[in-house]
Amino acid sequence: MKYIAKLHGEEREFAIERHGGQLIARSGDKSYSLDVALVGDGDTFSLLVDGMSYDVVADVQREQVSLQMVGEAFSVHVEDERERAAHAVAGHKPSGRRELRAAMPGIVVDVKVAAGDVVEEGQTLLVLEAMKMQNPMVAEGAGKILRVLGKKGEPVAGGALLIEME
Repeated sequence: MKYIAKLHGEEREFAIERHGGQLIARSGDKSYSLDVALVGDGDTFSLLVDGMSYDVVADVQREQVSLQMVGEAFSVHVEDERERAAHAVAGHKPSGRRELRAAMPGIVVDVKVAAGDVVEEGQTLLVLEAMKMQNPMVAEGAGKILRVLGKKGEPVAGGALLIEME
């Protein structure tokens, strides 16, 4: 999966791949070996980058990620390649029945809506944990929840239908 990170006006693209039990991040001609583990309540991570250990506190609000690391606090704008493409056509939001599907295999760690709920654009509907990272799944537009198929604690396959809304 490719991610675009923007910090202080500088943009970098990262390709994250799993090779066996190892995560590899590539940016330009550089590669980094990664290991990420959740610590405590879900906001703190232990991060190993090429064998160097870092404690990271992260607050993820859609594409805006606030980080505290190595005694510094900073904010990074992060999009994956699908989000970038979706934002390019943001003026053409779908109407009618919509489906929220898992982008990759993972475990549903939280469901924030129920059938019949009315939601607003950007509202978190469900949280999916994949590759040791929690990914909030948000509404692309305002609407009403028709069905919630993802259940807390349940593993899901990539492409699995999690929520239907209109």
